Amino acid sequence: MASPQIENGHLDIANTIVDKLCSYRLSGQEWQIVWVVLRKTWGWLEDVNNKNGLKKKMDRIALSQFETLTGIDRRKCHILLKKLIDKKVIKKTVTQKGDKQHISYGFQKDFELWKLSPKKVTVTQKEDGVSPKKVSKLSPKKVNTKEKKETITKETFLSDSFECRLAEYLFNHILKNNPKHKPVNIQSWAKSIDLMLRIDKREVEEIKQVIRWCQQDEFWRTNILSASKLREQYDALILKMNNKKGEPQTIIKQYINEATDVMG
Repeated sequence: MASPQIENGHLDIANTIVDKLCSYRLSGQEWQIVWVVLRKTWGWLEDVNNKNGLKKKMDRIALSQFETLTGIDRRKCHILLKKLIDKKVIKKTVTQKGDKQHISYGFQKDFELWKLSPKKVTVTQKEDGVSPKKVSKLSPKKVNTKEKKETITKETFLSDSFECRLAEYLFNHILKNNPKHKPVNIQSWAKSIDLMLRIDKREVEEIKQVIRWCQQDEFWRTNILSASKLREQYDALILKMNNKKGEPQTIIKQYINEATDVMG
C-alpha cells in the first residue's frame, strides 16, 4: 500500500497559486506538462546539502524526460510546451554554449501574466421553480471532408518543431554550397523529416550529422538537394559515412551518445 506523504520530498505551492490554477482552464495533457516542470524545479533544492535552502526556479528538462514522466510522445510534448509558453504559464530560457543551445523551463508564478480562459460555470435556470428551462441547441456546422483534410495538411508543423528545424538545417547547408539555390517549401520538407523520425525511427542528432557530412562530401552534396532525397538515400549515406577512410566504424554511435535532446 502506497503511503507517499511520509516521504521527505514534497512540493511547496502557495495557496494563492493553487486557487488561481483551480479557476483557470488547461487541457489534461497541458496539466501533465505543468506538473513535470513543477516537479523538476520546485521539487528540487538548488543546494541539495541545504535542506532549508531555496528550491529551483528553472531547470534543463529534456524532451525525453517529459516523454518518460507523462507517457506523451516527445514531439507532442514539444507542441504542448510551446502552447504553455505562449499562455505564459511556463517560462523558457535559452543559453548558448559554444555551438549548442541549452533550454531551461520554469513555472510562471506571476499569475497576472497568464493568458488563460477562466472556467465556465453552467447555471441551470428554472421556469416557475419546477422544470429547467429548455435551451435549443444549434447543430454544429458541417464541414466538407475534403476542405477539412486540406486545412489539416496546410500547416502541419510548428516553425520551431524538430521537423521544421531539421528541414531548415538541411536547406541552410545546401545554400552554403549554392547561395543561388531556389527557395523550397519547408513544410513539405518537414513532412519527409517527420517520416524519418516517426516511421524510420531515425534520431534527431544522427540526422544532423548525416546532413552535415553529406553536404561536405564532394559527391553527395550534388545529389542530396531535398529532404525526400535525404530520406531515400539515408541508409547509403550512413554506410558511406561509417566506411569513410580514417574514421572508426562506430562514428554514428559516438555522435548519438554525445548529442543532447536539443539541437545546437
